[in-house]
Amino acid sequence: MSDELEKIRARRAKKRLEALDSEDEAVRQEVMDTLPWAFRLNKGTGFLEILQNEQMVAITQDPRFAELVTDVLNRILIADEIFGEDLP
Repeated sequence: MSDELEKIRARRAKKRLEALDSEDEAVRQEVMDTLPWAFRLNKGTGFLEILQNEQMVAITQDPRFAELVTDVLNRILIADEIFGEDLP
C-alpha cells in the first residue's frame, strides 16, 4: 500500500512541477501559492525579502536573484517528492 501511495505522490508532484513551467500565469500562481519559498517587496526598505513558510530568511535588492532562489528551492522540494531517496 505505501508503494502505491508513493507513486500517487510522485505523480502529483510531477504535475506541480509541470505547472511551474506553464505559460498560464494563473496555473503557475496556484502552485506557487502552495510552496514554502516565496519573496515579497518591503515597501519601507525597498528590499526584497526571501521567505520560507512566510518567515524572512534573506534580503536582496535584485528581483531576478529573489525569483531564482525561490524557484530553485521550490523545485528541489518537488524533486524530492518525486524521487525521494533516489534523487539523482
